[in-house]
Order: sequence, then C-alpha cells, then structure tokens
Amino acid sequence: MAGEKIRHTQMALASILRTLQPGDRFNVLTFTNDVYKWRPKFVEASEGNIASCIRFLMLLQAHGGSNIRKALLGSVKAFQGVSSGYRSIFLLSDGKSTVGSTKPSIILRSVSRACEGTIAIFCIGLGDDAETHFLSSLAEDNEGRYLQVDPVEPTAVTQLGEFYERRLNPVLYDLHLKYDDRVVSNTSVIRKERLGYIDGEELIFAGEVSHRSAGDSMNMSVSGYNAEGLVILDKPLPLSRRPSEVSRKTRRSVSDESGDVILEKIWAILRVEELARRAKLARSASDRISAATELLQLSLDHGFITPVTSLTEPYSKDKRGSSWFNLTKVELPFEDQGISIPRQLPNPQLSPPIAQRLLSYPGSRVFGDPHFVIDIPGCNLTICFDVQQRQGTIVNLISDPLTGLDVSGEITEDALSNVNSDEITSLFGRIEIRSSIHIVNITPSEIILDTKRSLSWTEPSSIKIGTIIVRLVDRGNLTISLQDGVTLFIQRHKRVQHPTLFDFALANGSSLSNRADGMIGKFHGEASVNPQCELSPHPHRTTLKYDHRNIPVRRRSNKLLPSSFCWHGNAEDFLGGPIERYVTTEPMIAR
Repeated sequence: MAGEKIRHTQMALASILRTLQPGDRFNVLTFTNDVYKWRPKFVEASEGNIASCIRFLMLLQAHGGSNIRKALLGSVKAFQGVSSGYRSIFLLSDGKSTVGSTKPSIILRSVSRACEGTIAIFCIGLGDDAETHFLSSLAEDNEGRYLQVDPVEPTAVTQLGEFYERRLNPVLYDLHLKYDDRVVSNTSVIRKERLGYIDGEELIFAGEVSHRSAGDSMNMSVSGYNAEGLVILDKPLPLSRRPSEVSRKTRRSVSDESGDVILEKIWAILRVEELARRAKLARSASDRISAATELLQLSLDHGFITPVTSLTEPYSKDKRGSSWFNLTKVELPFEDQGISIPRQLPNPQLSPPIAQRLLSYPGSRVFGDPHFVIDIPGCNLTICFDVQQRQGTIVNLISDPLTGLDVSGEITEDALSNVNSDEITSLFGRIEIRSSIHIVNITPSEIILDTKRSLSWTEPSSIKIGTIIVRLVDRGNLTISLQDGVTLFIQRHKRVQHPTLFDFALANGSSLSNRADGMIGKFHGEASVNPQCELSPHPHRTTLKYDHRNIPVRRRSNKLLPSSFCWHGNAEDFLGGPIERYVTTEPMIAR
C-alpha cells in the first residue's frame, strides 16, 4: 500500500481517532516485516494523545512486507491484564500477509485461539483487491464485522467513521444469558456469553426446551454493561407446547412444518454455525471429531447442506415419481486440521478374494493362525514363520520410535473343528494402530477412532483424522494410510460358530526408520542397514544366512495360491530371540 492509497488511509485513520470519547483507551500498532507500537501500553483518549497519534500516523511510509499474524497476536497480547470494558481490535489492511505465517488458515486459527472469545476483531479491507474471504472470516470468527472500502473514494472517510463509531461503543458489552436449566438443556444453548450488542443489529439466544417442563413460561434474563454500569434485562418467556414427535425427514416440505419445527430449524442453523467454528478451532483431534460428529448428525436430521454434507443426484424414486436426494459426507475444509465423517460411498468396488488380495500382497503380511510372511527388503526372497500364543496375548507387530507408529495384535483362540482334538489355533481377533497423536482400534464389531468415533463394518466409508486416512472399501477390507507414506491393510473374516479373525499387511513400509522393531517392523528396520542375506540350498538341509545367523529353512507352498511360496523356519530364529520379547503388557485402548 503506497501513494494515494496510503495517504487517504492516513486521513481516514485520523478521522476515526477524532471520534474517540473521554474514558476510552487506545493504542496503535503498525506492521511491516515486524510490528511497532505507538505506545508501550494503552493510553487515555485525551486531546493531546489523539493529536500525537495522528502526527505519528502521518509520518508513516510504506516499506517492507506485511506480517499480519504477528500484528494481531501482538494486539491480543496488549489486552493482558485488562479485565473490564469492551475489548476490540480494528484491523485496517488489504489482508495480504507476505511475512511470517502467510497461510490464511493458520492465521485464523492461531488468532482466534488467542482471543478465546474475549476480544472482538473488526476488519476493514482496503481497496478492491483486498482479501475479502480471509478478512471477513477473521471478523466472523471473533464476533466482529467486516467492511470493504476504497481509501481513495470521497466517501471512504465517512464510511470508516460510521463503521468505527457504532462498533466502538456497543449498547451493552460482556453479555450473559441466565435461564432455568431445569427447563432448558444446558448443552443445547447457543453461546450464553457475547462480547457486545451493537445498536441496530440482531442478537439471538436459542436453546432446546426440555420435555420435563410442565409450566407455560420460564424466567430468563440477559445481563451486560454499559457506560453507567451493570444492566439486567429480565422477563418471563412464554413456552409453547412441543409436539410429541417431530418428523425430521429431509423430503418434508416447508409448508407442512409447524411453528415449533421452524423454530427448531433456526436453532439447528445456529448450532451448525457454532459447531463448525468449534471444529475449526479445536485444539485436539477428539474435540474436532466430537464437534464434527454432532455437526453431521444435525445436518442429516434437518436436511442442511453444511461443511460436512453435500447433495447428490437422485438415486431412486417413490411410487408417486418424487425424487429422493441423498445427503453424503464431504471433507471439512479445515486444511491441515481436516476431518471428514463417513456417510455413504456409492457403488463401492468390492475387493478381490483373499487368495488374490492378501496372499499375493507385496510386502509383509500375517494371516490365519497367525502365519507371518515377510518379503525381506533388498533380499529378493520371502520368509515365513508361525506364532502360537494364548488367548488375550498382545504382540507387537510394528514399533517405530522415530515415526511414532505402533501396531499391535491381540490373540484370540479358536478350537479346531475336530471336536476330538485338544489343539487350539491362535488368531488375531483385534488390531490396534497408534500414531504419535491418533489411535485406530479394529475390533470384530466396529472400527474405533480415538475412542470417540466408530465406523461400522457394514457401511463403506472414508474418514480423515489429522494425518491418518481410514478407508473401508467393503464389509471386510480396510486400508489405513499415514502421512509419512506407511500404508496398512486389514482384512476381516467373519465366520459362523468361530471367532472373527483379522489378516494384516504392511503394504508400504519404505518410510519406516532403521529403528523400527516388532515382528514385522524389525525386518524393515534391519533392511535399512543392509543385513547379510544369502540362501544356501541343500537336498536335505537348506540354510538361510540372515543378519549373521544361519537359519534352517524349507520351501513351503501356499495351498490357496500355488504359485506363491516362502522359506519357512522357526520364528525365534528369524526374530533373533524369544517370541516373548514381542509380547506387550500394555492393554489396548477400550472405547
């Protein structure tokens, strides 16, 4: 911003400063590559201070870049210790950040978290080329408003003065809603606290009346402050009778809806806006999932197009020829904090049967009783071994301290079909996958994400949690992809009169570090340091020289896939120690 544009902006700012009232306190921060304060702290809006600030502004010249994030965080920090009064920030900028954090989503999230709902931010976009979406989002997320002006226009000074004066002096600030929580559900109330009420603007509080309420009215009050002190507005609120049952089908027409249902939809719209903001600003994955899950359910209950739903083309018609539309999930547009909620994936492609899908999988896999098959990286051969453990034993499959990946399997026992046999076979009845932040727990009945959200095996779906993408292609094939390049495949086999079992494959483990361990991970970790690997065939005794160990092996073919074979040996010989070394006592996370 330079030339005529900055000169007119300086004049507009001078006009704004002259609207300050006695008792107001203010400060000005300018920002280029860095941030500069006019005064170390807030000062009174005296004639002398206003004149001094105007002289300071008139000396400003455009140079360097624009560090918007640092300027806003510095402004927020200036309010530390200010516990009373209406707290507001007015940002005059074209919204183009060129220094420091320049990504709009990062600026929005970090500033809104810093404000914590205690500081209003009003944004004034300067010029026709202002970043309107970013500036309006910043204002909306922080109980502010957005105005776009062209500083060189003759009306710019008047526009800025009116915008500033109305919002600098709200009718009430620090508003709080008080109500009878025996009548209104606390969790349903939309934002009980507000920063300010601006003259001429609408302020809506909404909540759900409990079915337990028997009266015809409820006492409620709104308290806030103005220049004269505390103000309390209270009055009885009439309660209408709620229908015994409210239909919530998407196809219902508006003309069929009662007044209560319309009010409920207004509440739902406000709730959707609040949940979308909560999901965007959440500090943890579990909080984001919780907000996004409720957001999806509200969207589907009320037939809304929201950040987690989209309207797809008709897929069927009823007897009268009316089309039904399907609300499906979409990704929440929160960029690196993206979350999507599963709903439906039309016409999923079924995965090939196990003989084609898992046994021929390149990489390392474990299936059956459990039978480990390892394609040793860099050795051009496949080894295999069996592991038998008792019910409830948890074994570590992959553990990489550098990438934070940890995969474990829990053993379940299955009596063989021959009732005269005492032999017990071991199967994987549960698998848990942990990254440095998230947990995916795979059970026979559901797939649990961070203990908060679950996917059903019966419904194909796709969900992204942070850096993990979980895809359920059909009723039995699950793919989990991690940001660092690791891809895992899990196949569920649901059997009649026998426990459900899981097969597991490390489809892509190239990004595992040289410190990777576990019954599967160790072979990929060792491969990165080039272990010795040499097969010495012999008619009676074949030996595999691996990692300085001579391991007796024999060729073993696969009955389900005759073209596939592996070199079978003792598990402890391949693992370089007792199996108990890979048994963990840490329990899996329960829902």
